Amino acid sequence: MKISNEAKIGVLVVIVLAILGALTWKAGNFDFNPKGYELKARFHNIEGVELNSPVTVNGFEVGRVTDIKIVYGEKTFVELTLWLDQEAKIHKGAVALVKQMGFLGEKYIGLTTGNDSEPFLMSGAMIEGKEPANMERMLAQGEDIAKNLKEISEQVNERLKVNSEAIDSIFADLKTSMSNIASISGNVKERLDVNKATIDEIVMHLNATSENLEEMSADLKINPWKLMYKPRKTDKIEK
Repeated sequence: MKISNEAKIGVLVVIVLAILGALTWKAGNFDFNPKGYELKARFHNIEGVELNSPVTVNGFEVGRVTDIKIVYGEKTFVELTLWLDQEAKIHKGAVALVKQMGFLGEKYIGLTTGNDSEPFLMSGAMIEGKEPANMERMLAQGEDIAKNLKEISEQVNERLKVNSEAIDSIFADLKTSMSNIASISGNVKERLDVNKATIDEIVMHLNATSENLEEMSADLKINPWKLMYKPRKTDKIEK
């Protein structure tokens, strides 16, 4: 049986597609039934995290977000279902964080490994979630701070202009006071230099007086009767 050219081309196309499919499968390491487990994480705000957002452990991608739902109760929060590869082991005490790839990149969930002394989490375990910093709120607060600083600066400038004369007067008075202090200091130094010998003599007399008082005090401690002794007339005459 003779095969037509169209049939030959069709067989060739099928063979090429099969080869490409096999190469793609091998290069991509596809697995339609991957083995893993699920964890839950609760947040008040997930800030742009979506289904199939990556899940990482210490920066290494190990899974994805498979479900997002709002849970209502005493407190309303968002619960994420995180699928993790079975090789990814998380200890009790782990924390889930909403992170961002770069400044404008996609959001993802970053997990810490937890406390190494604690056991590994089982499938379905709940992890504490921590929200990221709200950039819009931070920018708004920055604008408020800048506005307040501008108002304060304007008020300071206004007060400086209104009280410019008073401020100049204060500085002039300070300058005069400093000049007077310098003059007094110079006079004191001059007097000390002129009366240096007299001052040294006074200090020597004070030291001598102090020594005499110490000797008298020691003598009275040894002979307290001297405080009560009244010299007789004969003693006075003899003296």
